[in-house]
Amino acid sequence: GGRNEQYWFGPGSEDTWIDIDLASAYPTAMSLIGMTDWRGLYETTLLEEFKPTTLGFAWVDFKFPESTRYPTMPVRTNHGLVFPLEGTSYCSAPELFVANTLGCQIKIRKGVIIPTNPDVRIFGQFIKECIKKRLNAGSKTLEGLFWKEISNSTYGKTAQGLHKKRVYDMRDRDTKPLPPSRITNPCFAAYITSYVRAVL
Repeated sequence: GGRNEQYWFGPGSEDTWIDIDLASAYPTAMSLIGMTDWRGLYETTLLEEFKPTTLGFAWVDFKFPESTRYPTMPVRTNHGLVFPLEGTSYCSAPELFVANTLGCQIKIRKGVIIPTNPDVRIFGQFIKECIKKRLNAGSKTLEGLFWKEISNSTYGKTAQGLHKKRVYDMRDRDTKPLPPSRITNPCFAAYITSYVRAVL
């Protein structure tokens, strides 16, 4: 749940640094996803339709005010994500919402929203049960760490196979491409990471 960023290149000065870490960040974001109406997917360029819990995605041009200390719109590069004051981004609803509240000028080139039913949370009950069992076991115990791993791994399964990755297969003693899991879903994975970045 931490957002580790460096705001300059090269070594930094000696100082006291704060590492922000949210408890159960990814499982909590995952638990917000309502039952999806895939057939109801629609296009929109209306910024006000992109709220923090909207399962929505957009390709946008953006420009933050010069005084913005920490811009929040992700731009993918060959070296990971960067967060410039101005540019073009492929982002999710939570990031759009935060950028808008910071006074960012946003032009949506293309946007899509997948309607969801917030009363039926796809992962909600499962995540709630994992967190409950983790707390009952004690967060530093083997059993507590086991339940933490299960809930965090569930997020990982939503993103498995989205990027090319090779893993070692013990049975065949060879490396193979990691295939998608049964719950791989780029929309869920993007929303979860977007929500955590937006909160931080």
